[in-house]
Amino acid sequence: MTGHPVLGRALLVGWLVVVWLALWGSVTFPNVVTGLLCGTALVLVFPPTEVRDDPFTVHPLPALSFTLWFAWALVVSNVSVAREVIVPKRRSSIRTAVVVVPLRTRSGRLATIIANAITLTPGTLTLDARGRPTVLFVHVLAFDSVDATREEVADLERRVVDAFGTAEERAAICGRTAGPAPEPVPSEPHRIEDPS
Repeated sequence: MTGHPVLGRALLVGWLVVVWLALWGSVTFPNVVTGLLCGTALVLVFPPTEVRDDPFTVHPLPALSFTLWFAWALVVSNVSVAREVIVPKRRSSIRTAVVVVPLRTRSGRLATIIANAITLTPGTLTLDARGRPTVLFVHVLAFDSVDATREEVADLERRVVDAFGTAEERAAICGRTAGPAPEPVPSEPHRIEDPS
């Protein structure tokens, strides 16, 4: 959470109020009060636990850079998927595969951000995540090669670790020093054939 438990809980209650207001769809005095009461009750009944073995740090400039890069990647991938829907099937480049992608980060939190970013991007989907360091199983709509898919995920991982990783992980993964090599995984993708 943060170094100060009270501040961390207050931030969590604030976030829960924002989610509450978003769910109701309007900012009114009764909605704000109800959100505060519900958020406070949730934090008191289910207090957040401190996770000291998986730190999370926000680095403002790299986080802003990642946010802008990811927003642009969403636009590009949406256009690409829309084009695939419009183009006749015989000219389509849809070629699906499931690729096993090892991550270098040992952080479960960063692996979650990476897996969610993959899933949020049209044309890709994280099917499963296992172990530490995490191994992702990524479904790709426009499969080119195993190496190309792994390089795209490695680029995403570098950006996420640079924005939210510890100093050690940033040094090891973002190219400042050599980090531990991931364990070898099979290079053959699992093909999913279109029955039509």
